[in-house]
Amino acid sequence: MSLIKIDDFSYIYPGEQTPALLDINMTVDQGEFIVIAGASGSGKSTLGKALAGFLFQDEKPQYTGKILVNGTDLTQVPLFHASRRVAYAQQNPEDQFCTLSVLDEIAFALENTCLQPDEIEQRIDQALAVVKGLNLKDRLLATLSGGEKQKVAIASMLALSPDVLILDEPTSNLDPGATQHVFETLYSLRKQKDLTVIIIEHKLSQLMGLNPKLFVIDKGRIISETRLHEYLPQSDINITEMMLTQKQSYWSNHSLLDVSHLHVNINGREILHEINFNIYPGEFVAIMGPNGSGKSTLLQTLMGFHQPAHGNLLGFNNDLTKAKTSSLVKDIGFIFQNPDHQIFTQSVRDEAILTVKNLNLINDLMHEKVNEYMDEIGLYARLDDHPQRLSFGEKRRLNLIAAILHNPKLLLIDEFLIGQDMRNAHKWMRCLWEYTRDGHTILMVNHHAMLTQAYCDRVIFLDAGSVIVDAPVSSAFTTLEALGYRPFIPHKEEILAYA
Repeated sequence: MSLIKIDDFSYIYPGEQTPALLDINMTVDQGEFIVIAGASGSGKSTLGKALAGFLFQDEKPQYTGKILVNGTDLTQVPLFHASRRVAYAQQNPEDQFCTLSVLDEIAFALENTCLQPDEIEQRIDQALAVVKGLNLKDRLLATLSGGEKQKVAIASMLALSPDVLILDEPTSNLDPGATQHVFETLYSLRKQKDLTVIIIEHKLSQLMGLNPKLFVIDKGRIISETRLHEYLPQSDINITEMMLTQKQSYWSNHSLLDVSHLHVNINGREILHEINFNIYPGEFVAIMGPNGSGKSTLLQTLMGFHQPAHGNLLGFNNDLTKAKTSSLVKDIGFIFQNPDHQIFTQSVRDEAILTVKNLNLINDLMHEKVNEYMDEIGLYARLDDHPQRLSFGEKRRLNLIAAILHNPKLLLIDEFLIGQDMRNAHKWMRCLWEYTRDGHTILMVNHHAMLTQAYCDRVIFLDAGSVIVDAPVSSAFTTLEALGYRPFIPHKEEILAYA
């Protein structure tokens, strides 16, 4: 039977003229496993929010059509009523957190439904087990990595036992092993509990074995309804043309950054242990590893956010061990995992020039450069918009421009590809690769093994706070497979997963 029925639905965000969704018609049966795909900014998240009833709480929302879930029109009911049937895990997990600890976060909604304490405890454990997060139960949310926060966000929605579970890019911060586990477990739960699962996702390669029904969105319209296996062969991306099979070396004999015997403790816990590596001018280095392995902490330490408990950091002919972040900004650009953590101004234009303005580098030439960059990344028409009006993927692109406009020698990037469809991911990886050709250096936390193989020179792989592999890409993945890290190596099916 049809659990969800959308009839001729269109929606316009407040203050906008162009519909974010246009003439959407969609039917989903109870117990189905659905994937919604499309380019960044195509309307995927807006459709997810509409299905969860999020868009109809304004005084005068601009929409036409109906969204029926089990016969209830969600455009006509308050959000608390809609949430009894539909649970929605947002793209940015921090946007939905209401408490300070993992236990309190998952219990929050359950307590509001007046469940008994024993049942609440049981549901919390079951939900955390699904995402392999039982070890996080007693942690504070502020101490979690991005991937660990994502696990908690998914668990908090699973614990509600809804009729419909909507997950907006639920694995964008998860390592490949955790991604595969979440997808397979959700598919299994959907069968066991007759749960309808709707996933908004770019990682189509790891869904191929489940062959879900696929809705593809472009410019606010559904342009395709098919099965994943039937859709992927239509891809026109030629990976052999995109991959840089002959990378030229621009490395100097003198290292740009020396890290030796590095130990980092946070809140009494050792996060990094005995880290040793050198980085050279012109390198494009991928930092990989499981969630919680210390990748983000490593980048943050290099940027001066954490002071090492032991060891040495030498860079730019200086001792950086106790350097202040403000003194490093001229030479180092930084992109956080969460784009909202580095948005400070009231317009896209002001956000792009914030760093160069603070460094007293702003001039007419710089303004022209901003216009060129914004045109290239598709944000020129949004220069006067507030950055928070951008999609998640668009914010990431804005973060990149703000970080490289002053031409730093070293660029530290934490999961830049979150929220980017595969076509855009290739485009920005190519741009980053070209940035290294002039001798600039990039350290990038990245879970996309195929893109790492295509564009990066070297892999530094962390697990449990230690470097497990540090080798050129050509040999790093061979070593990782031999060590049992198979989910982290490239697979050919990733080539087609570009939606």
